[in-house]
Amino acid sequence: MPQHLAKAWTALAALALVGQHWAQAQDQAVGAARADPPLAIDGRLDDQAWAAAPVIDQFTQVDPVNGADPTERTEVRVLFDADNIYLGVRCADADPAGIVARSMARDATHNSDDRITFTLDSFADGRNGYIFVVSAAGGKRDGLIEGTATRWDWDGLWDAKARVDDRGWTAEIAIPMKTLSFDRDIAAWGFNFERYIKRKAELVRWASPSRDTGVARMGEAGRITDLAGLAQGHGLTVKPFFTGKIDIDEGDLKFEPGVDIFYKINPATTAALTVNTDFAEAEVDQRQVNLTRFPIFFPEKRAFFLEDSGIFEFGGINQSPKPYFSRRIGIVRGEQKDILAGLRLTGRTGALRFGMLDVQMKDDDELGAKNLGVLRLKHDVGEESSVGFIATNGRPGARGDNQLVGADFSYVNSDLWGGVASADAWLMATHDDPDSPDDEPRENDDPFAIGGRASWAGDPWTISAFVDHIGEDFRPGLGFVQRPGAREYHLRGGYTWRPETHDWIRSVSATTTVSTFTNFNDQVDTATIDLPRVTLTTNSADSVFAVALLDRERLDDPFEIVDGVTIPTGEYDNAGWRAGFTTSDARRIALQANHAQSGFYDGTRRDTFVAATLQPNASFTLAAEYFLNEIELGSGDFDVRTSRAKATVQLSPELSWDTSLQWDNQSDQAGLNSRVRYEFRPGQELFVVYNEGFDVLDDEFSSTSRRLTVKAGLTFRF
Repeated sequence: MPQHLAKAWTALAALALVGQHWAQAQDQAVGAARADPPLAIDGRLDDQAWAAAPVIDQFTQVDPVNGADPTERTEVRVLFDADNIYLGVRCADADPAGIVARSMARDATHNSDDRITFTLDSFADGRNGYIFVVSAAGGKRDGLIEGTATRWDWDGLWDAKARVDDRGWTAEIAIPMKTLSFDRDIAAWGFNFERYIKRKAELVRWASPSRDTGVARMGEAGRITDLAGLAQGHGLTVKPFFTGKIDIDEGDLKFEPGVDIFYKINPATTAALTVNTDFAEAEVDQRQVNLTRFPIFFPEKRAFFLEDSGIFEFGGINQSPKPYFSRRIGIVRGEQKDILAGLRLTGRTGALRFGMLDVQMKDDDELGAKNLGVLRLKHDVGEESSVGFIATNGRPGARGDNQLVGADFSYVNSDLWGGVASADAWLMATHDDPDSPDDEPRENDDPFAIGGRASWAGDPWTISAFVDHIGEDFRPGLGFVQRPGAREYHLRGGYTWRPETHDWIRSVSATTTVSTFTNFNDQVDTATIDLPRVTLTTNSADSVFAVALLDRERLDDPFEIVDGVTIPTGEYDNAGWRAGFTTSDARRIALQANHAQSGFYDGTRRDTFVAATLQPNASFTLAAEYFLNEIELGSGDFDVRTSRAKATVQLSPELSWDTSLQWDNQSDQAGLNSRVRYEFRPGQELFVVYNEGFDVLDDEFSSTSRRLTVKAGLTFRF
């Protein structure tokens, strides 16, 4: 290993082993009262049981004035029975007409609305938990908390209703025990709660009301006590689904049944089986034009691979070099491949958390019958840290096989020098096997990847760093690596100034980012520097920003950026700037725009982005985006245009109709996706999806494909 990289690795490991000062949970507790009989969830809080429930009403401002008293009163009551935990919430408001209640969609961010967020740590380990969001319009969102990360991909079955009245707004929530994993022997769970008042941009929290400690930091949560006699039934959930697909142009009709089965082997361990898997309801990817030399990372959107996906995360790596990237399964060079069945086992035993996944692909003429597998283990160390192992087997995009093994260490300290510190260190290796001795041999001389990251945040300062070394023969068959044969360095630091009293300025932040890729001879291939990015945010949550840009690119080989335009080898140093604004998403018409001008290889580049969102009420949203890249190079000039538009009709939190249209001028193609989702009861869903592709020539649309899919899914719990 190069000497300077060895020093970086040693320093990172030393940081991870610094003496820990463990965070102590806040001494905030509420006793849960038993509900008898079960409550009707309608958002009214008029059941007699609520009157006798203990009240949480001691909240503290996090923003805009950390430590101040809230401007509005909030009351939270907690009840339970053997099958559910219930929350009743009263958000008082002196100006009910000012409550923003327009976001009803399932799994939306709900950032545009007044909302509440609460967390549950059902193992009381101070590390992991569940997070739930309810908007004033009744929209729901949920996720898993895993250490310092929040995974919004998880979807649980629970019920919530909200109502706006002349005193403010209320929410009534029921979370079934069958939705949660928990320890029956623990009667006190970690719990925290916060409320956001949109028009004031005011955030209040119950336990740990600090900017450095978010509501998802379970080590700083309060507690719900007196939970006893909780039941999880037999732990079996069966979700059959039926899919009908019509190719309108060919006249083909296919009817395909399938099933997902979930079984809680014990309250902490879940096995999931999917048979004849179908992803007809998954959202389509955003259309992008790649102007780089490297592959684009697209996020996973398929439900089976999103559920419990957090256990498979490794080393704090967001995109590259990921050892496991679920989109490698069932998607090969943009083409869908049939999955016969998949089995997943996730859970925990004591301090050990684990995840196993095995997927059998349908026999393919080009690829053969592929079996793909992942194993992930994480063992808790101390109060907040962990050590882990990962192994993958499979090469889904080509014949032959591939193996990967890796180990990582994650360090977390919630109270280091007055802030939150975290660091990860990791090492991986891969091996490629040809399909037969006659296949072209694949070198495995340099199959290693090593790296790590570290960060510290203590308001108003933040700093983070990332470093890795990716071998030339590091090829994770089930993972994603953007630039093999390279070293990567990232450094980011920022400061936020918050005036104590100002008529319109909420904050001013300055952030500098340096990102560099080099070859193994330490020659810079790519470098980008933001010097710095300055963002001013107003009390109404509007913001403006400006940043100076410096970059360097070195090409050893010519690069065809678009058809007919090739950039020659050489070293290119350029500078430029970017500036823009964003209005608050609480406005009925929200706007966003930015513009950049800079040098680009041996020429110039101008980028323009504009977006608008119209949301006159909770039932209708119209959003549009337009990207324009104007590029002038020595070998030719070209423009790249990309447009997206989406309309949403939200008749209730359970019934929605989304229609999106995307187009770009490089492919001269457009895609229409229209999807109706109706959840007539929690877990009982109907999807109707229409997709149409178009060739676009001289602003005329010519249909190339039309498909209609109807999918119905039921849920049975035992």
